[in-house]
Amino acid sequence: EITNLTPHHYKVTYPVPEEGEYKVNITFDDVHIPKSPFHINVRTPFNPSSVLATGPGLLYGIVGKVSLFEVDCSAAGNAPLNINVEDDNHELVPVRVTETRPNCYDVSFIPQRPLPHHVNVLWNNFNIKGSPFKVNVIQRPEKDINLGGEGKIRVYYSTTTSSEKIRHNCRFLQTLMERKKVHLREDFEPWIPIDIGMDREERNRIFEKAGVRKTPMLFIDDQYVGDYDDVVELDECGELDRLLSYCALKYRNLQTIEEARKADELLKMQGSSS
Repeated sequence: EITNLTPHHYKVTYPVPEEGEYKVNITFDDVHIPKSPFHINVRTPFNPSSVLATGPGLLYGIVGKVSLFEVDCSAAGNAPLNINVEDDNHELVPVRVTETRPNCYDVSFIPQRPLPHHVNVLWNNFNIKGSPFKVNVIQRPEKDINLGGEGKIRVYYSTTTSSEKIRHNCRFLQTLMERKKVHLREDFEPWIPIDIGMDREERNRIFEKAGVRKTPMLFIDDQYVGDYDDVVELDECGELDRLLSYCALKYRNLQTIEEARKADELLKMQGSSS
């Protein structure tokens, strides 16, 4: 389409049906103007803000254990994906990236030191939303501690603390969780006091699992997420919502597995009684 803007001044627009190499011929009185034909390389626009990175590996890790997360670039156009991980000592950690479907990737790395790690996810050399992600890495415990919170959201808190800051943090965390309606979800358990009605052994297991003794402490899918300050930081970058969504999916999957197990047991009982 040619639009006459002013005498001898034109605006030209044309549709581009797909990516590829194009030639644009411009002639005047059937003679090519200088440099015509023009060679145009058309590529799909890329949008780093449309890349989504999700998974527990962007939040926490354990020394010597695989940390996993996913990157979905399907809505971001065509561009190169670059991922690097380094610890607080600026030591690079090897990263494995596997394409599971077009422009969607599984990413894994194994932290070697109990230090904060930083995960940089770049799309066409631009950081995606939330990148670099800060990952809290703790020392691998001598034994794998299972608190029974798989697929659940739990908050442990102190009812006897004399710290005004901790009491404030509890109130603020409760407000944040209620704003997200977490307290109405099936996978959410009522706040658990860590100092009343809990024996010392169980309390120490929680502290050992978290790697800290600072309350309130949020656990998602039986993994320590952080205290109030950590949760606020995760909320600001959108990672908290992704973790909560992941936990909801995990909870539904566990419920489906449990229902299938109960149905299988019922069939076996009916078969044995007949």
